[in-house]
Amino acid sequence: MQFGSLIFLFLFLPVVLFFGNILKSKSKKYFLVLAGFFFYFFGMGGQLLILLFSIIVNWIFGALISGSSKEKLSFRITSAGVILNILILLYYKYSGFILDNIESLSGTELHGIRTILPSGFPIGISFFTFVAISYLVDTHRNKDLVFKDPMDVAFIFSFFPKVFSGPITFHQRFFPEVTGSGIKSSFEEGAKRFVYGMGKKVLIADTLAKCVNGIFEVPSGDLTFGLAWVGVLTFTLQIFMDFSGYTDMAVGLGKMLGFNIPENFNYPYIAVSIRDFWKRWHITLSNWLQLYIFLPIAYKMMRKIDSDYKFGIKVENIAYYTASFITMLICGIWHGAEWTFLIWGLFHGFFLIIEHWKLGKFLKKKVWKPLRILYAMIVVVIGWGIFRAPDTSYAYDLLSSMFGFGGGEGTRHFVSLYTNIEIVIAIIAGILVSFPISNMVRAGIGPLTFDKLPGSIRSAINVFSEMVCFFFFLGIFIVSIMAILGGTYSPFIYFRF
Repeated sequence: MQFGSLIFLFLFLPVVLFFGNILKSKSKKYFLVLAGFFFYFFGMGGQLLILLFSIIVNWIFGALISGSSKEKLSFRITSAGVILNILILLYYKYSGFILDNIESLSGTELHGIRTILPSGFPIGISFFTFVAISYLVDTHRNKDLVFKDPMDVAFIFSFFPKVFSGPITFHQRFFPEVTGSGIKSSFEEGAKRFVYGMGKKVLIADTLAKCVNGIFEVPSGDLTFGLAWVGVLTFTLQIFMDFSGYTDMAVGLGKMLGFNIPENFNYPYIAVSIRDFWKRWHITLSNWLQLYIFLPIAYKMMRKIDSDYKFGIKVENIAYYTASFITMLICGIWHGAEWTFLIWGLFHGFFLIIEHWKLGKFLKKKVWKPLRILYAMIVVVIGWGIFRAPDTSYAYDLLSSMFGFGGGEGTRHFVSLYTNIEIVIAIIAGILVSFPISNMVRAGIGPLTFDKLPGSIRSAINVFSEMVCFFFFLGIFIVSIMAILGGTYSPFIYFRF
């Protein structure tokens, strides 16, 4: 079941919203847990058992951590729980990739081992594994945050708006909402956010997908300069519209049910550096990596090295470079079992390191802000080319074409074959949504005041504004439903990860 399916929109969602808003406290939470299980089962079938196993195991580990009075014992239990979660993730998501590379290096086919490998991985396993790790680590750091009721653990794992593609909820921040009962829903605000995200996904991202998929099906040797850039630039918009659209829908669903799901994006395409980009893109993943990977590695290195300098380099810089490299390596691998994802992560890690070294200060002090945005966008776009390429060979040919060294002649494959007026409109809409234009408009009209106008006129203006807003969102919803009925809806991109 997906957010854009008719069964979800017209059957599952109305039932959940009705009972989710009339039930109180524990009854509401238990109902939402069951709804999450049903939602996951409808989409993944028997793989719900993996989610249930993860919930039970992590609840047990949490209880053991909370009950351990000795710090060393608590640390060992936490480490065992974290390792078990990682092993489960490795088995379901990466075992095939690891075996393929072992066979390639050894020249031997390991048929016996391949028979015990999973045929696929459960959607959302990357997200609920990170939630599990943060739960165990946070419980170790503060035992008062343990969930004694297994249904609380089940809730943070299975809450249906975020179970497939996040955002990643942090235990210490989501804890009060799970255990409390005084959270009020913001139904109207949530409904608008849901419809807005639905429009981004169905009307923009899925339209752009036609162009992106068409161009990336072109043999890499036939790619031209124009095709390569159009394909990658269009994908740059598509992935943002797709993933931020999912987040908008998830946040909206949370608000309608009375829960504050964290934001995941803050106009990443106006970033002035790669470091700034990662403060704006997939914010919950960036925060998770910083809290549980980057900072522990950096602090441990700084404690291990006694002197202020090592090899003529400040220790804090060595710690930053090492932690950034490992963190972005993990970030790349987390996205999937492909070499292109690993390279993409290291590509971003390289720019984070050189920005910390000297480039960042130079950009901030010497470079005009629009040029800094241009620099960041060029790096991000090139990275998306690597990310979207099906393999490393294709990525190499794609980048070669983007820099004018491709082998395509443009006689069989050219840009106009993969674009039309519908795609052009989607590109324009995607660009407008990617920038804070509405914020700038509000800032521009903010100083204006209607206080001097008669009360009846002010009331009329407010009514007119509310009507325009209502019909705007109603129009997005109706057109999106028409697109879904027309068969243009496709799965969210981040379901792959």
